[in-house]
Amino acid sequence: MKQKLILLSTVIILIVLCNGCTMRSDFTAISDKNVNISNLKIDKKKILGHVTGEDCQPFLLGIPLSGPPLLKEALDKALKQNNANLLLDAVVKDSSFSIILFGQHCWTAEGDAYDTYQ
Repeated sequence: MKQKLILLSTVIILIVLCNGCTMRSDFTAISDKNVNISNLKIDKKKILGHVTGEDCQPFLLGIPLSGPPLLKEALDKALKQNNANLLLDAVVKDSSFSIILFGQHCWTAEGDAYDTYQ
């Protein structure tokens, strides 16, 4: 009986110490660059490809090991892949997880890269 109680307590403690969370947002278009939208006409044939960018912050014992993750950095990394300035049909995720002592917080931006100056 005592062993079962210890095992159950250990499992409950491990479950409490392991957690995660994700939030997702969908955008028709998103950018952190200068985009001229006054005469913008999207031509789906000029899409430069599907891209993904991520900016993360690891932490150990609740202490950050780098600067905070930024959505702007995740967008920049995604747009740089194809020299674009706009993401179409974009998905932005803010996620975090922790497993006992280690964890990570990330921003992820993905979508179809488009250059409005083409």
